[in-house]
Amino acid sequence: MGSDVSERWRSIVEEPGAARAPSPPPLEEASLADALIRRTPWWALSTGIHVVLALLIGFFWAVQAREEDEAVVVGPPRKPRELPEMDKPRDLDPNRKVLDVEKSVEDPVYRKDAEESDRNETADEEEFQKAKGDSLDYVSDKPFTGKGTYDVIGGGAGGGGRYGTRLGGKQNLVARGGGGSDTEDAVLAALKWLARHQSSDGRWSVKGYAQRCGAHPKHKGRCSPSPGQDDYDAGVTGLALLAFLGAGYSHLSRDTHDGICFGDVVRNGIQWMMRNQDPEGCVGPRQGHYMYNHTICALAFSEAYGLTGSNLFKDQAQRAIDFTIAAQNPGKAWRYRHRSNDNDTSVTGWAVMALKSAEISGLPFPKSGYEGTRAWLDEVTDDDYGYVGYDRKGDFDNRKAMTAVGIMSRIFMDRNRSDRRLSTGADFLLRHKPEWAPRKTDFYYWYYASLALFQFDGPTGPKWKAWNSDMKQTIVTHQNVQAGACKNGSWEPADRWVWGGGRVYATAINALTLEVYYRYANVFGAK
Repeated sequence: MGSDVSERWRSIVEEPGAARAPSPPPLEEASLADALIRRTPWWALSTGIHVVLALLIGFFWAVQAREEDEAVVVGPPRKPRELPEMDKPRDLDPNRKVLDVEKSVEDPVYRKDAEESDRNETADEEEFQKAKGDSLDYVSDKPFTGKGTYDVIGGGAGGGGRYGTRLGGKQNLVARGGGGSDTEDAVLAALKWLARHQSSDGRWSVKGYAQRCGAHPKHKGRCSPSPGQDDYDAGVTGLALLAFLGAGYSHLSRDTHDGICFGDVVRNGIQWMMRNQDPEGCVGPRQGHYMYNHTICALAFSEAYGLTGSNLFKDQAQRAIDFTIAAQNPGKAWRYRHRSNDNDTSVTGWAVMALKSAEISGLPFPKSGYEGTRAWLDEVTDDDYGYVGYDRKGDFDNRKAMTAVGIMSRIFMDRNRSDRRLSTGADFLLRHKPEWAPRKTDFYYWYYASLALFQFDGPTGPKWKAWNSDMKQTIVTHQNVQAGACKNGSWEPADRWVWGGGRVYATAINALTLEVYYRYANVFGAK
């Protein structure tokens, strides 16, 4: 039938003298879609087709980009880890009773029957009568296989033997460096507050710490509200552990304060880090600015191993250092995430401290860790004035803290006192001494500047003395000291960075600053 219609149509069209050609009859009934297509101009159809293709390409590209991004940010699935039993404290003195560490920490963590004393009961028999950790009797009985000979990062002549600073003889360094009973009382009060506010799972929580408020029978009330973000729980956990380790307390310590064994506190914190370390070595979830969290925890792991030589977490400490190196930008430094291709001096400072602690503790890492850091610091340092930028040269908003980080990093890496950038940078820091005032309170800056200046000419040099008097006065006098109050021993979250770590951060980092007299031996040797 179709061919008959075509022939009739052809005969009409080709007939000579025909007036006009009638419309050809349809072969079949047209659909709505066909009608729309027939009535749509060709250019409109072409445009529509290209738009659809562009949307499809964009959709698949976005899916692929998201998958690649998640592959960097989100770590591999974590499997429950079976943790080895920690070393138990041992006592070489048969007249002393070893605490039952298996029953020492319940929820709540305090012991109601604990006996308080006016000093730590150590085997050193020193007259200082202040918290200074345990003696050698409470160090791991497993042989220490690392290369370190000091319990401090510096490793210079100012620290005595391996356990001659944090674990005995500490009072001499405190007095020589310009500290005293006021600074040591403040450290102990801060550690008590941290111990009372540790979560039952072993971490310190930026927001969740308040759930521990009022739980202790001798400390009533609640701490005042604090800012902070849950993303930084791993970071403040590492900081809190460093405060205990810096004062000489390990997972083997037996000292009890406020009914809480500090050894249990350290043990629980280390076990939390072990449970929250992924197979590649990253500690804490890979979200947000997670390299801050990881590098601080890597430093805590390294110090915990170096202080005790315990093989129970040596592998975890090594993997934390390995991930730190893996996350470094090739030929440069570190930023918020694994190999993000941009750098900043702040995260880099924590990474350098972790690597230096690993070096002293005998945990190996490639020399590229220091080489890239030097290249980055050279790039962002003003050679004339010694200023160090945050993410570029000339970043004046953060130059105080970053200059302190730069001085500390160069001293730990190079040990070259003749570097002019050290002295010019130190002079700049002394023009900005600690002051508790709006827009001037900066715990982070005070911490790094104290480390830098103590390393530069402490414990008796003029620059350190000029800084130390203002530092200890400012920090000690602003600590909460209300007897029986829940917040006793903490510091109010008053500086520019507490939006992330809150009260836990403020308390841990100020305690670390006050431990500067004995925590790290002076690289250039004591004066």
